[in-house]
Amino acid sequence: MTRRTPSAIAIASIAIVGVVAASLVTTGASASTPAQDVPAPVEMTFTAALPYDRAALQAAAQQISTPGSSRYRQFLTLQEAAARYGATTAQRDRVKAWAQDNGMRVRFDATGLTARITGPTETWQEIFDSQVSYEEGDPAPRLMSYFFANGEAIVNTVPRSLKGVVAGIIPVYNDLLPAPRASFDPPLNTGGPFGPGAACLMAQIGDIPFRDITYSPKQLHKPYGTAALHRAGDAGKGARIAVVAVGQSYDPGMAEAAASCFVYRAPNLRVTGAFGMPDAPVQTEGYDGIESNLDVQTVAAVLPEAQRIGFVEAAGGTSFVLSLIDGFSAAYERLNPDVITLSYGECMRLLNASGDAALRWMSDDIFALGGILGTSILIASGDSGSSSCLHNGSTFAALNVGYPAASPWVTAVGGTRISLGKNNARVNEVVWNDSTWQGQLGDDSTAGAGTGGPTTYPVPWYQAKVTRQDRRIVPDVVAHASGFPGWPVAMTPLQFEEFMGIPVPPGLEWVMAPVGGTSASTPFTAANIALIAARQGRLGFLNPWLYDVGASRDYRQAFYDVTDGINQVAPPAGCCRATQGFDQASGLGAPAFDRLMKLVP
Repeated sequence: MTRRTPSAIAIASIAIVGVVAASLVTTGASASTPAQDVPAPVEMTFTAALPYDRAALQAAAQQISTPGSSRYRQFLTLQEAAARYGATTAQRDRVKAWAQDNGMRVRFDATGLTARITGPTETWQEIFDSQVSYEEGDPAPRLMSYFFANGEAIVNTVPRSLKGVVAGIIPVYNDLLPAPRASFDPPLNTGGPFGPGAACLMAQIGDIPFRDITYSPKQLHKPYGTAALHRAGDAGKGARIAVVAVGQSYDPGMAEAAASCFVYRAPNLRVTGAFGMPDAPVQTEGYDGIESNLDVQTVAAVLPEAQRIGFVEAAGGTSFVLSLIDGFSAAYERLNPDVITLSYGECMRLLNASGDAALRWMSDDIFALGGILGTSILIASGDSGSSSCLHNGSTFAALNVGYPAASPWVTAVGGTRISLGKNNARVNEVVWNDSTWQGQLGDDSTAGAGTGGPTTYPVPWYQAKVTRQDRRIVPDVVAHASGFPGWPVAMTPLQFEEFMGIPVPPGLEWVMAPVGGTSASTPFTAANIALIAARQGRLGFLNPWLYDVGASRDYRQAFYDVTDGINQVAPPAGCCRATQGFDQASGLGAPAFDRLMKLVP
């Protein structure tokens, strides 16, 4: 068994601000783990794509998602969709026969699109004619990822004995190692005003004026129409939303602390483990949990009356595409949400290098299935401006966007910097780009900017009405993502000290600090879509409707047109500047959710 040097996978779209700014990146193995400590597993389970009719699946997703279609919003249940567009009985029988002939077991996913094939490691090595490799994944150090590689990339072709049986296979097995569960005490509640909540910042930080660089949820809810929805009685009752995370979980007690500070009902969080993960938070080491703390706290502030917020934790192993399939399949099958939000992505250069790029058609179809089920999917576009590979020390500055935000079957959410005035009215909103005062992302600085630009996908049918580009463009919509001022997030003292570089007074059980990134704008946008769905019914794939509005006379009422700013963080990318109407830096603009509520077809 061989070990591979880790590559950066699953970039978390988050930027912490203050005295020290930083960005989160989940990585693979640590070079300190000796090979003899990691024996090869006796069995491994690989995920295979079944030979279903992809054209029929995508055609149905387009018809059901497009206003004016005779099938618009005629959503199917997961069981109905699997029966109609998933693998046939004959196709499943071939997989079962192959598995039986090779001494393996097979379990078909409820989506009807994928199957999990389990068999002896020795048999898999014979099938792939290779020795299995391994590396640590996330949550570290508990997750070990085993896989077959061709050089530096995972094998992305179907082995000879499986041709004609499956359409594709991801030869990656993520194994969560056992560990004792930690216990967590409830945090203290200091409370206070600041709309309310200012005392939570000032009391914890001392003489550093973090209040001056932090917006409260109440402030940010007003310009985007969230406060208006709350006043109209739409505060999350009946809303169904799932936060999907990759290799990270939230810290118990932090969401309750934030709710106490800002005086809304603390959320009932329900953890659903994706394939191979338990239905309980699996903590990471160090500060990684800030990402998920941001996700759940941002959603909870928008949906204070939601019965619960679903949280799906997928393993962060060697294949990012596998993590996406695991997380979204678990959300569909076990939570049936109206909306899913994801704050993770990987630049296409790394996706190609890892071998995952050739497999992304499998996750694209999982996203398209959401359109058939009525589940809206919102993905963070990233925090590296026009050069999504220029992140966390990487020096590749060419024009590049991230996946899965680039997928034509999701709604990509980018970032802005909003300026508020009296009564929290919007004074201005521009493209988020902190490089003007913090330097470029390629050096030791971690200044952020909303990622946008052309993708490798052809222009989809819904976007063709607002652009002459021949490529899919991201983002689709934007919201506040800057850390100046940032979104408030309750975190553990260890997370705060490691990320901010500021010591925490002894005795504190949690600290609140400003955070930025499309990991804030995305769950915020997703939670508002969940508010609308709770009143108007499931919306499904949003883009055809949003671009219909963008091309109509209602555009100026439904969106704030961001016309100022550029997301370029380093030469020679040369992209992208905000202009009137749709553009590659701000998409359609910033939604006014109370007005969109009235425009649902």
